[in-house]
Amino acid sequence: MNVCSFFILYFYVDLLKHEQASVQMFHCMRKKNGLDKMMKDYELNLKKDIIFIEELIQGRKTSESPWTAKGRPEDKSFLYEIVANKLNGIDVDKWDYLSRDCHYLGIPNGFDHQRLLKSARVCEVDGRNHICFRDKVADNIYGMFHTRYTLHRQALQHKIGYIIDVKIKEALVKANDKLSPDHKISDAIDDILEYTKLTDHIFDQILNQSDSNPDLAEARSILEDVVNRRLPKFVGEARLKEKDLKEELQKQWREIITDNKYVNAEEFDIYVLDMGFGEVGKEPIDNVHFYSKNEPNKAFKLEKYQVSSLKPKRFHEYLVRVYYKKTDGSYQKIQQKAEKRFHEWCENNEFIDSEEDESVGVPSQNNQSSDKIFNDPIHGQIELHPLLVKIIDTPQFQRLRHIKQRGGAYLVYPGATHTRFEHSLGMAYLAGRMIKVLQEDQPNAVEKINQDLIDEKDVLCVQIAALCYNLGHGPFSHLYEKLHREALKREAEACSSSGDGQQQAQSEEFRSEMWKVASFWMFLDIVEKNDELKQKLNEKDLRFIKELIEGVDTADPEWPATGRSENKAFLYEIVINKWNGIDVHRWDYFARDCHHLGIPNSFDHQRLLESARVCKVNGRNHICFRDKVADNVYDMFRTQYTLYSQAYQHKIGNISQKKIIDALLEARDKLPKISPIAVSKLQDDIERKIRRITGVSSHTHEDDENSTELNREMREFTKLTDHIFEEILYSSDAGLEGARKKLEDVVKRRLPKCVGETRLIKRDNLDHKKALNQTLQNMWNKAVDEWNKLHPAVFLDKKDFSTEVIQLDCTHSTGKNPIDNVYFYRKWNLTEAFKIKKYEVSSLLPEEFTEYVGRVYYTKNSVEEEMDAKECFKWWCLGKCVIELYDQHAFKGTKC
Repeated sequence: MNVCSFFILYFYVDLLKHEQASVQMFHCMRKKNGLDKMMKDYELNLKKDIIFIEELIQGRKTSESPWTAKGRPEDKSFLYEIVANKLNGIDVDKWDYLSRDCHYLGIPNGFDHQRLLKSARVCEVDGRNHICFRDKVADNIYGMFHTRYTLHRQALQHKIGYIIDVKIKEALVKANDKLSPDHKISDAIDDILEYTKLTDHIFDQILNQSDSNPDLAEARSILEDVVNRRLPKFVGEARLKEKDLKEELQKQWREIITDNKYVNAEEFDIYVLDMGFGEVGKEPIDNVHFYSKNEPNKAFKLEKYQVSSLKPKRFHEYLVRVYYKKTDGSYQKIQQKAEKRFHEWCENNEFIDSEEDESVGVPSQNNQSSDKIFNDPIHGQIELHPLLVKIIDTPQFQRLRHIKQRGGAYLVYPGATHTRFEHSLGMAYLAGRMIKVLQEDQPNAVEKINQDLIDEKDVLCVQIAALCYNLGHGPFSHLYEKLHREALKREAEACSSSGDGQQQAQSEEFRSEMWKVASFWMFLDIVEKNDELKQKLNEKDLRFIKELIEGVDTADPEWPATGRSENKAFLYEIVINKWNGIDVHRWDYFARDCHHLGIPNSFDHQRLLESARVCKVNGRNHICFRDKVADNVYDMFRTQYTLYSQAYQHKIGNISQKKIIDALLEARDKLPKISPIAVSKLQDDIERKIRRITGVSSHTHEDDENSTELNREMREFTKLTDHIFEEILYSSDAGLEGARKKLEDVVKRRLPKCVGETRLIKRDNLDHKKALNQTLQNMWNKAVDEWNKLHPAVFLDKKDFSTEVIQLDCTHSTGKNPIDNVYFYRKWNLTEAFKIKKYEVSSLLPEEFTEYVGRVYYTKNSVEEEMDAKECFKWWCLGKCVIELYDQHAFKGTKC
């Protein structure tokens, strides 16, 4: 349930629960998508089975007498205990969210639902069939409810997450009747189609309202506070003896805080919340029946002596939390005073559940900043420098929470909803770990030669670059880069008669990576508004961070970098390594993407990280690795190949993303913010920003004019996130009809169908995928013509097909062995770098490290013709191991 659902409940707490909304949504799905016909095809009884499905969603207490359910008779009562179990709470809804939430939140999960699942059995209890479990799994049931409590305690009702939910709800309430002139947000309860459009996108919808809309100023201000982390500060929490005490507690708190002349009672908020194992006041296994190995058909309840004596005495608790509302610069001093008073209040309060001999720690008076800890599902508890946290707590960085790491892959892999925000934190952490390993593990000989090889400023700059590497990504990450290139391509075709200078500029724009330039521009924008960052970083540091983000080829004979000298070349191999591709960027996204997509990961980046050292290679310092981890390097690039072949270049994912790109391009005229910003404009302004930040030059009128326009464009770009999809999809603007239909095709899976794919061999001068694709298209067209001749009763139109060629690499440089540019050291000689010999690695490695795959798509919606096309493709590839593509645009044969 999202915040929007809580908002609806705020207005209609007695009218709508999310289960009821699900039933209404199910009705709408049937009506709008013609599902009833399909249900009949599967022999469902629409009258009886629809009622059954609704009852399963809403839940039925199977112990009630007489039997009230209408979907199924009483002898099938156990079926109502599978989806939403109102009897004892043991159901698949809980099993899935416990496993899924722990997986994505990085919280250890001690509960194994498989053990309960495999022991489940239907037994008769008091004349009615119920799901029972083997007696030996009783402790697992306690474990299940304890995991639920842990999730609520650590994450779902986390002190910061809780107050953010409160603030978002406040903003939605303020915006309820102001966001749209035609209806209130809360009216969605009466219109399920409107409710369908109510997604997390509403956050950006309110946040990105222009200043010219004063009606939403208050709601927008609240959300800006959330984005900038200007939140009420947590004072403390305590357990309550009773639940209905909020007013009494507020009265007592006001009395005790009024005694302090520095603190105003009105500046504090008190919240009472509850959490526990399950139903209030009940033992988790009170309503659970078991069976034994010897009598599998006889159900019974466990006695107290049959379960652990170390279980809790109570299974539910109420908490009181106090927050200090002010967020100005004075909050820390007052927060500390309030914390002290809070603990005194707790010790002397009859309603607080505390023992007399309980010792209460005095809050630390140390005001100095310390590293902040993040709970990451991949790297665990990670600490980041306070200056990095300053960057994280900005709108530019928080925007990354709404940009998916893997673009449209979530349309194929349900778990691929992780974002660039998480990836950025992971990169910053790994960059810090790598540079500390290099600092701590250097042998004495290297230290003597290169004293101060790594200083604290280097550490900070490398971590900042890793953190900000993703700032400039547009909606759906690299999908927006493809949109940028497609837009340039269309502009070039539209003005093909332009002069050489313009064509050259377009060519340079096409080759550049716009998002990296935008990343550094946005970082400078953050620096300009933060005095601490301005004081800490000089011009050389800023250029160093720029070079780290863009990447520097550390093998270039002429040292190209200006941010750091040549003896620090290895620092440029940490964030993005242009020399051999072994960097923290890849390490994090390999581990993170495998985790979220559910793809097994055989590569352990920790093994490479811990063996990293700086060694001299051809007179320049490079990062080298222990000889025994050579196989791990191959594993790393094999993981890359697996991710690309199974996920990043998935046939459905690719065709879905192409549809999204076409939709965004078509919507550009109506939504100018979609249009990518020229890289040249960003680069020019970057130089102006660096001069302003470092005080090298003052503002000029021309600078101000140029910057003002670009700042406006970048402000619009900052508002551009994945929510643009919903903005177009749910728009009623006639000018967006074409784009909207394309996105509806994606949502409803009205997509071209992949007829087949085959491996290709690149030959002669076909060095570009575009040339390969053209050759494949020509070959397929010829095959279709031949098929039509052989089958006069069938006609396949060549215009109904499209082709694509994808490149899959098991290496960093196309076609090359992944360890060609990797140097190693041996255990007995830590300073001498060398290349691994062929006989020192496995003989079971591939001989080729790059392959090309050709795909053919059928673009019409005809099942019969699609089947004919697939038969044609099989005939075309029959008996062929690979299709050889020659320089000539003709089908020349095969090689097996």
